[in-house]
Amino acid sequence: MKNIRWDRLVLPVGGIVLGLFLVFRPWNATAALCSLIGWLILLAGCIGMVNALAFQRATCLSSPMLPFSVAGIVIGLFFVLSPGTLVSLVGMLVCVFLMVTGMTNIQAGVQSRRWGSRTWWLPLTVGILCVVLGIYALLAPGAGAVMVMRLVGVMMLCSALVNLISVLTWRD
Repeated sequence: MKNIRWDRLVLPVGGIVLGLFLVFRPWNATAALCSLIGWLILLAGCIGMVNALAFQRATCLSSPMLPFSVAGIVIGLFFVLSPGTLVSLVGMLVCVFLMVTGMTNIQAGVQSRRWGSRTWWLPLTVGILCVVLGIYALLAPGAGAVMVMRLVGVMMLCSALVNLISVLTWRD
């Protein structure tokens, strides 16, 4: 324990704190992430507009990037002022992903049973769970994004704990 380099503890401890925040406060983390995405889109749009106007002396007809830059500014402002919209979009993407994955797993389970596999019930069960979670994400707006944040938080906690254990057990 004497030979621990304390600077190596910063990332695992920070990962644990962030993972706990994502698990216990997923709605706040989702709103903050969506707001950050809005700010980044807005910044990219502003930089693109400055580049098109100042450095290329462009108009809408001569610079193809100018309309995209204006669109980036508008979309970025929209997401900054209304991060809940992006949360809903993420939730819908999660819903679609879960439904497609679930249907594919159900089909794989049925095919496995036809082929005589003894573990046919495993993809069937996972498929049914995915479809149920997809329906839940569809009926509860924002639930999909919250579910993803919690899953990311659990994965981050596991990774940070493994890193912390390796730092604490490392011998120079």
